[in-house]
Amino acid sequence: MGDLISIILYVIGGISFFFVGITVIALTYMLKPHQYDSFVKWLCRAFLRTMFIRVETIGKQKIDPQKTYIFMSNHVNIFDAFVLNGSIPNFARGVELEKHFDWPIWGHVITKFGNIPISQTKFLSAAKSLEKAEQAIKDGTSIIILPEGHRTRNGKLLPFMRGPFLLALRAKADIVPMAMIGSFEIKKVKQSRIRPGKIKVVFGDAIRYEDFHHLNSKQLKEHVRQEMQKLIDSFSAKDR
Repeated sequence: MGDLISIILYVIGGISFFFVGITVIALTYMLKPHQYDSFVKWLCRAFLRTMFIRVETIGKQKIDPQKTYIFMSNHVNIFDAFVLNGSIPNFARGVELEKHFDWPIWGHVITKFGNIPISQTKFLSAAKSLEKAEQAIKDGTSIIILPEGHRTRNGKLLPFMRGPFLLALRAKADIVPMAMIGSFEIKKVKQSRIRPGKIKVVFGDAIRYEDFHHLNSKQLKEHVRQEMQKLIDSFSAKDR
């Protein structure tokens, strides 16, 4: 029965994603990004509902929707981009692995949407991507970045990469630690099965640049990881 449900959800999801993708691409040609951003967030939430995935946001009132942040969250499964874009109230764009930009449909969607490609193997390319993200922040665009760089294989946080924290220090941007809880039970990396359920998106307190400017990137990385782990531990425990 579980496999049959997954097959049905993949069919529904494929149709829904095609509609969302074509709509986003069309919007990028007709309107300016700020004009269609709210509608795209609604599309992300609608897509998740077609997959019978419910999203509950916690702590969003802590965020000033008019301010520019770097949002950092754990990386769990293929639905992360929809969950985060549909939950974050600010105008934001994501930093994604450059190979994602070569994927059929998805690559074209995120390119037109304005996401920023980054390499994990080419230093000069990665440095240019961070410069582009830094400029976006200075221009008033918040950045969504998943500092693990890869989706978790066991539901636990992976080691964090250094780049996101160099970006925060260079851009002098406040960081909002986040946690997606329940995503791993819905879809695991090494399993094709999808289990409908609820995801909690938890916003932590913003970590102000004024409070971490004296740290180096390694120290900042560990501080943010600890804050993210606290969110995961606290809100996972409430479900037990």
